[in-house]
Order: sequence, then structure tokens, then C-alpha cells
Amino acid sequence: MTQDKSSIAPAEALKDENQSLHLETAEPDLKANNYGREQPHVSTAKVLATNPRIIALSIFANVGALMYGFDTMSLSLCLSMTAFEIQFGQATASGYVIPAWWQSLWNALPQLSCMLGAWGIGHFSDWFGRRPCFFLAGLISSAGVALLYIADTSPIFLAGKIVNGFALGMALATGQSYVSEISPMKLRGILLSAYSFSMNVGLMIAASIAFSRLSILNPSSYKVLFAIGWVWSGILILFAWVIPESPYHLVRQKKNEKAHRALQRICNKEENTSAVLADIIRVFEHEEQLAGESKNSTFKECFTGTNWRRTRIILFCNGLSQMMGATFQSNGPYFLVMAGMSSSQVGMIVEIGLAFAITSSIITWFVLGVVGRRKIILSGICLSCLFYLIMGIASSFPSSTKSLWCIGVALELTWWVMGPVIGPAMGIAGEVSQARLRAKSQSIGFAFNYFFSTVWNVVVPYMFNTDEGNLGGKMGWIFLATSLISLVVVFFDFPETKGRSYEVLDEMFEQKIPARRFAKWQCGDEASEL
Repeated sequence: MTQDKSSIAPAEALKDENQSLHLETAEPDLKANNYGREQPHVSTAKVLATNPRIIALSIFANVGALMYGFDTMSLSLCLSMTAFEIQFGQATASGYVIPAWWQSLWNALPQLSCMLGAWGIGHFSDWFGRRPCFFLAGLISSAGVALLYIADTSPIFLAGKIVNGFALGMALATGQSYVSEISPMKLRGILLSAYSFSMNVGLMIAASIAFSRLSILNPSSYKVLFAIGWVWSGILILFAWVIPESPYHLVRQKKNEKAHRALQRICNKEENTSAVLADIIRVFEHEEQLAGESKNSTFKECFTGTNWRRTRIILFCNGLSQMMGATFQSNGPYFLVMAGMSSSQVGMIVEIGLAFAITSSIITWFVLGVVGRRKIILSGICLSCLFYLIMGIASSFPSSTKSLWCIGVALELTWWVMGPVIGPAMGIAGEVSQARLRAKSQSIGFAFNYFFSTVWNVVVPYMFNTDEGNLGGKMGWIFLATSLISLVVVFFDFPETKGRSYEVLDEMFEQKIPARRFAKWQCGDEASEL
């Protein structure tokens, strides 16, 4: 896409005390630079094939999402392990039962610590860069995993969950910022949506390991799950200093020569890295002009002017998974056991559901470049409404094997639509913020994600636990309602960001283009290349 030259100042050579880098101010080579503008003559497959480094870096950056999925499913599955129930539960006439309030604490407080980790990493990331954030997240996670591994009482287990949760918040917020800053525009949606794929892979790994150990009646059955957490934290620690720093962070620090060297490590050999750097500098120049006297980005800026609209979109993108029942889904195994299914039946249903989720995430990558983010999200929410409607109707009939299986299958089918909804939504969240505010915007988004998750993690166990609300399959009616609300919000507020450079997105938000008109809006004298 050709950008509107009248609205964006040309890049100039920026200097600081230590280094300077001469940048060409002439028109960048469109063929060489696929970071700042669309290339209709170059296929997405070719861009993927010619950028293996970026793909590898994105896989690393999404380790945080994998860790989060693994951690979430591990707890849910441990709750259905006999050895775990004996260790942390209370003896009753029907066996060992873990009190609902401990389940709520184990789910809710780690979400709050995730929120604090995501919020706190915003300033740290802007000051020191993305690499130290990955390293610090790995160190803290390894300490949290150690507490989980040695825990023999509920309070120690809770402490481990809280420490590990803080690290997960750091890793997730940093990962999305990093991916959005290294991705060519043709790959940006795919690589940002890999967030949900990575999370589903983490869920699948945890499920595959846990279900093979359900029959083991000693603590090793669940401790193996926690020990594997050291693998993920080890990856963050080992590779944090190997990956190149984000060029956006380096330009923000006026370290243009280092940014150029980082781009040479990130991009393929045919890429015109000087033109890529010129694009990045131009974005910062333009945004600094808009910011006026505010040279240093602040959290307050994210809530003022046109940035408030961007932040609002990011907030709902991060809350969308809970509106579609993520906490209910992650507690699915325990819910189905409480409803009367055997462990083997639950294992089969969960693994099939996760296989659906991973497959749908992969299919989404191929569809994303054709139809864009918005249509996929809307379609996925519609399917989610259908599955929750089926669950609600099935729960209205007297309890039987058929109704129970119908509820279980409908619940796991909601995993199938989670990838096509959450992946593109997280892609939009990574694209709509200003470049200079990206780290802080991601911190705000993930902090809200975990705050919102905390609310649901406290409430949901009380809703379906047999000793509390005992709603069972009637939970389908609740999440049908929240999914319908999400459908309305997405329709009116989520923009289509496909084929838009960060420069052009800045212009569109400045001009207050309605979300429904983003896809067809024309930039300057050129038609949008959709």
C-alpha cells in the first residue's frame, strides 16, 4: 500500500551522543521493504519462506503463551487427580474434596499476580528493552515452579502459583510487543494470532502428560507436570540474550545504529534494512509530533485523545476470551468429572477438543490473509453462541448419559472456535496502539485480561461446584449471553487492520474512521489494497 505522504513527515537522520546513522530520505524501495507497506505482488507463503528468522523469533516470543496454557490446564487436571485430592483435599464421606474457596484462590490470585506482572513490565520494557524482560520472566518463573514442586500444603502451593503468575504476566505482555515489532506486515496478523495457537499447544501438552498419569496414586503423578515448567522458564533464560533486541525499542532510545544491526539479524538478506529503519523512525517522528511536549510515553496517554479508542479496543480484545467462557472451558475436566463422567471419558473429550482448537488456529492462519481479522472473529463468536445454546438446551432435560455427553461435546467444541476468535483479536490488540506506547498498551491490555480473569476464576467454581451453585450445563445460558454481548461490541468497535501499516493506522485513528469503514477506507489518493 502506498501511504499518504502529506500526513507523515519524511524520515531524517537522527543522532545521539554515541552514534549516528545516515538514512535515505528518498522514497523507500517498495519491493525491498515489506515491513511498512503492503506488497500485493508478493504472496504470504513467499514472505514466510524468506523469513525463517522472524518465524523462529516469534515462536520464542510466544513461549509465554505456551506457559500460560500449560499452567492453566495443569491446575485444572490436577484437581481431578486422586493423589492431588488426597494431598490438598479434605476427607468426606464420599472421598477427598478440595474446598471451592481454595480452588478459587488458586485460580484467582495467580491472575492478580499476572496482572501486576503485565502492568509492571511496561515501564521496565521501555527502559531496558524486551530481552531483559524475557530473562527476568524466566528467572521468576523458575522460582515459582520450585515452590509448586515442593508444595505439600495449600498455602505453599498458592505461593508458587502467585510467583509463577507474576512471571507469566511479564512474558505474555513482552511477547506480544516483541512479535508486533519484528513482523513484516504480511505476516503480522499470522504471527500475532499465534498467541492462541501457542496457548492451545501448552494446554495439549499438559493434557497429554496428565491423562497418562491419572492412575498413579502418589505425588509424582502431579509433580511431573510442575517440573516441566522448568523447561519453559529455561528456554526464556537461555535464549533471552541470544535474540536481537526490538528495533522499535532501540529507535525509541535513539540508538539507530544498534537498531540497524538488529534489523540485519532479524530480516532476510534481500531486505532493504535501511528502508525498514526509515519507516520505523518516520512512525516515531510522526507520533512524537502528535504527542507535542510529552517526550516520554506515559500510561496516562493511553487513556487520552484518540489513544483512548485504541486502548478500549485492546481492553476488549484481552477480555474477549473470558466473555466466551475461557475459565469455564479450562475447568471443563473437573466440571465433567463432577457431572458424572469417568476420567477416561473426560480425557478423550478434552484431548479431542484441544485438537480441534489447534487445528482451527492453523486454519485461521490461511484464512486470515484473505478475509481479515474482523470477519473471522464475528464468525467464531456466532458459532460459540450456537454451542452454548446447545449446552443450555441439553441441560434443560433430565440428567442422562445422552444429555451429559451432549453438554460435554458442546463444551469442548467451544475450544474449536476459541482459536479463530482469540488469535485475530490478539493480533488487533498488538496492531492498534501507537508504536511509542506499544509496551505500555500491551501491559494495560494484559493487566486487564488478568483482572477480568480473576473475577471469573472466583465466580465460576462457585457456579458449577456441586456444593455451591450446582448449575451444571445451565452455565451454557450464561455464556450464551456474554457471547451475544461480545458479538455486538466487536461489530461496532473492532476495526479491520488487514493490509494497514502502522503509519496508516495512525492516520485512520486520527481521522476517527468508524470501525465498520476501516476495511474500505482509502489512504490519500490510493485505494486500500485489501
